[in-house]
Amino acid sequence: PTPADLWRRWCQAREVSPENEKTLEDALYYTSIDGKVPRYYQMTAINKVVNAVVADRRKRLLLVMATGTGKTYTAFQIVWRLKKAGVVKNVLYLADRNQLVDQTLVGDFAPFSKIQTKIRALKKDGAVKKIDRNFEIYFGLYQQLKGNGDNTSEDDAVVTDYYKEVPRDYFDLIVVDECHRGSAREESRWREILNYFDPAIHLGLT
Repeated sequence: PTPADLWRRWCQAREVSPENEKTLEDALYYTSIDGKVPRYYQMTAINKVVNAVVADRRKRLLLVMATGTGKTYTAFQIVWRLKKAGVVKNVLYLADRNQLVDQTLVGDFAPFSKIQTKIRALKKDGAVKKIDRNFEIYFGLYQQLKGNGDNTSEDDAVVTDYYKEVPRDYFDLIVVDECHRGSAREESRWREILNYFDPAIHLGLT
């Protein structure tokens, strides 16, 4: 059979609707200027997640990959494909350390540089800094979005429940980096963020 025949058979076997078939066709990988593309096992992970979201309409996913195998790059490709396919628009990438966020912004997610930002939940001189809605990819720390009572400086105070500055349906996809650390526990205060954004697709990385 030709590639087109195989694709048609696969879509029929998975009961993919015609509109979702077109969506999957439009969900292409990102190829860097130097020709870098996902490795074979990364492609497997990316395809499984994209297929689960588009074809199976799943909204809760867990991606398990060994340390050093490129989870962040794999997550970038997933976000890229889902955005190109028009499945998601606004994305929240959650982490628990500034170093993880900063590295991701200038590293694997750099192709999104014009549409991404780091959320800084700060209150200065009594006024709360609003979340800028001119972006589509947002990076945030659990601690700042939820608020833990700590001060970021003498003048700036972390805002409690800062994530509620946007509606519950604002984000289409939530990526939870190192999700085994805090958000997995039922009693975790950080989990309140995920519960608030319940309508979104949740992708845990571990």
